[in-house]
Amino acid sequence: MRLTDSDLLRDLDKPEFAAVRAAFVPRHFPKGRQVYAPREARNSLFIVAKGRARVYLSYKDKEFTMAILDVGDVYTTHTRASVEALDDLTILVAELAAVRRFLADMPALTSSMVKVLGDLLSHAFSVIDGLAFLDVRKRLIQLLLYEAERASADAEHILCFSHGLNIEQLATIVGSSRQTVSSLLNVLERDGVIEMRARGVICLPDLARLEALVHE
Repeated sequence: MRLTDSDLLRDLDKPEFAAVRAAFVPRHFPKGRQVYAPREARNSLFIVAKGRARVYLSYKDKEFTMAILDVGDVYTTHTRASVEALDDLTILVAELAAVRRFLADMPALTSSMVKVLGDLLSHAFSVIDGLAFLDVRKRLIQLLLYEAERASADAEHILCFSHGLNIEQLATIVGSSRQTVSSLLNVLERDGVIEMRARGVICLPDLARLEALVHE
């Protein structure tokens, strides 16, 4: 889910922001690799340039997904959260101290940082509410609805989207097991609520019906 509508990557390529762009160094991570661990010594800021990253909290053997960062999203690393590459990931990284002096001249970066951190806090409360008050089935449906929002829809056709996640990743995000999520997806497909196609593509014959299931 996109956490900001600002196109920071485009802004950084403008000639007037060449000095800011020079502070960022690209780093690449394969799918599944941990990008940052909690309380790392460096205080960095990064922008997602390619792929997606998952921000999550872990406690003992459980993980709680706080957000999925998409291309153009910005994040700072001085939190207790971990960051994992959901896809083959490229990020542009800069030391926060090196970027801070440019913030006054680049309001898009400042506003995006505030927006992302605010949305992370908002989503954190949604995660807590979901874990406390929603069962796994409804959490999975909510995730499918989030992914559907990312897709562009043609009202005259069935809405299809590629979530790019395997069953294990879906299970991790909703806080359940691979077997449970697989069974739930199969039931939703059997009931005609979703259609699962090859390579992580899910189609929603009736989006309103899926939305209604969250409120049952």
